[in-house]
Amino acid sequence: MLKKLIGFFKIEYYAVISLMVLLAIFFLVVFNLTEGFIGGADSLTHYKFSRFSWQYPEFLLHHWAKPVFTLLTSPFAQFGHDGVALFNIMGGLASAYLAYLIARKLGYKSRLLAPIMLLFMPIYTFNALSGLTEVLFGLFIIASTYLCLDKKYWQAALLISFSHLVRTEGIFIIPVFGLYFLIIKQYRHIPWLFVGTVVYSIIGYFHFKDIFWLITRMPYTGAKDLYGTGAFTHFFKLAPKLFGNISVIFILLGILTLLVKRLILNMKKVNDEIVLILLPFFIYFFAHVMMWWSGIGNSLGMHRYVVAIVPLGAILALIGFDMLKTQLDNRIKTPIPGYLLTIVIVILFVNQPFKHLYNFPYKLDGMEKVMYEASNFIKDNNLNENKIFYNDPAFFYFIGFNPYDTLQSQSLAFKPYERKEIVKPGEIVIWDGHFTALRKIDLDSLKASPLYDEVGTFEPKNPFKIFDTDYRVVVFQRNEQE
Repeated sequence: MLKKLIGFFKIEYYAVISLMVLLAIFFLVVFNLTEGFIGGADSLTHYKFSRFSWQYPEFLLHHWAKPVFTLLTSPFAQFGHDGVALFNIMGGLASAYLAYLIARKLGYKSRLLAPIMLLFMPIYTFNALSGLTEVLFGLFIIASTYLCLDKKYWQAALLISFSHLVRTEGIFIIPVFGLYFLIIKQYRHIPWLFVGTVVYSIIGYFHFKDIFWLITRMPYTGAKDLYGTGAFTHFFKLAPKLFGNISVIFILLGILTLLVKRLILNMKKVNDEIVLILLPFFIYFFAHVMMWWSGIGNSLGMHRYVVAIVPLGAILALIGFDMLKTQLDNRIKTPIPGYLLTIVIVILFVNQPFKHLYNFPYKLDGMEKVMYEASNFIKDNNLNENKIFYNDPAFFYFIGFNPYDTLQSQSLAFKPYERKEIVKPGEIVIWDGHFTALRKIDLDSLKASPLYDEVGTFEPKNPFKIFDTDYRVVVFQRNEQE
């Protein structure tokens, strides 16, 4: 019996390693096929802070950029945005492996499916190739969960104490771990939950001269006026698209399984799963539901927010599937139907990104494609030898200059047709229908100004609007007129 048991785990070890290698190859192939960058302007802005944090150390304390994310990604960012994307791919693979380890520790037979269920939820598959913070935040949560289940309590508390410095939503998750320590009577580990806040408060004090800078410099203000609010059902309706249809079914089945075990069957052994897996998933999801609905907290209703709880969602989905397969195996003596069910579910999960993501692997599209064309025009005509005024972060990515070198470029934070003393003859002004339009810089006024010559206009093949503005990119050059 012992030999069979040892042989089983040895085979499983090779199986999970082989699976992780195949998943890594898949993501590297998709990464190689990807054009431009994934994650939009926020991804580029995070990259910008990480990339230049070695030249401007104050960026390591930038509240919006998230200090811990900036610190950890800064070495990778020296190789460009692709370096940060590779960092996230590794973080996604690490989360997938931890999901497997958690499922193994909890005794689920179908645990080898956990990495697949995680990495092939469409919103995760896509954003694992970005430079955004959600993947790392999800890794912090699932790693802390594993450490708790492995009874490494102070390590879990220490790690999760820094989570709000990766994404602000950590302030919702940290108390969950405090509750867990109270339930299991591990009171002495609770102080570790404050280490991240204390450490960065002290570090920031020497720069900001404000010990409460994490509170007083909170960046999320004013977004409600700009983006408004949305329906309470916003994230519920999006769930099949973001998680995938089959994922939603098994997540709900997993939630139901845990609740039945605890509330009806009174199985106290699932307490850990409810507190460490279901509760953070529920709190994070409903926090964004409420913030987008009420406007408090400036959630903005972005799809990518749910990436952070996909690792927990994958474990819930596995719980649901494992229950279904166990019931099937118990009722049918032959294992063949269970194997067939597993194969079908794997195919359905792997197919989800290709079904729900219209542009996967990502090819330049929309705003990025138009800005790419404008950037190439500027380089081909040597216009980048002049100082450039712009707003869209994609521009500095495509041109490849240091956005903090004011001799090369500057943010277009003024109306150039009114402030003629700022833009010198020969210098370039780029108007775009998103970021520049949001600054209330009028395109028609710029075109009508005798100070500027329109040297290039770039429009999408299929027209679209951004906040009621027809999107296009128009390049102007300051002439000699005074």
